[in-house]
Amino acid sequence: MIDIKVGGYLFYPLHGVGRIEEEVSLLLENQQRDYYKLYFRELKMDVLIPQESAEQLGIRPLSSLAILEKSHFHFFTKFSKLPILVSERRQLLNAKLKSGEIFNLAEVIRDLVCAPKYELKLTSHDKDSLQRACDLVINELMYVAKLPIDKAIDNLKKSIDLRLRGKKSDFTSLVREISLQNLKSSRITD
Repeated sequence: MIDIKVGGYLFYPLHGVGRIEEEVSLLLENQQRDYYKLYFRELKMDVLIPQESAEQLGIRPLSSLAILEKSHFHFFTKFSKLPILVSERRQLLNAKLKSGEIFNLAEVIRDLVCAPKYELKLTSHDKDSLQRACDLVINELMYVAKLPIDKAIDNLKKSIDLRLRGKKSDFTSLVREISLQNLKSSRITD
């Protein structure tokens, strides 16, 4: 069961991080149904999620910084070769994206950026899946690490660049460096 509090945040694999605005009861087809109303700031959009199927839809609490750090470490582990058959690859990538699990999102990014190492040509769906996984990770990183979007994007780009060059990055120091920059800039504007 998901811990739901109005005003809190949840992760939804279709749209990223949403703020729980309220719980809503609606009468549909002569049945009373309960929903969570989530607001997605970046999309400027409200979505009603049926409470009884929230977990099946991949709705989950936001990751902690510790979990993000573990997923970052996981990103630098040995990549998995993706299926050669496009239909199998599409099914695998879609399942990982739909799960919304941060480790699955890290694997989608890792395995797709490493695909050229074994001469796998990326399809337009592969590229869309890579972009989608990057967008979701960036979105969650913004909320969990309290980073502006440009810093979250830079963080992911640096990690991908290091991965492609066969190096590792220290997530904790990256977030700490960005947090210190944010603190300094907030002191300047105060």
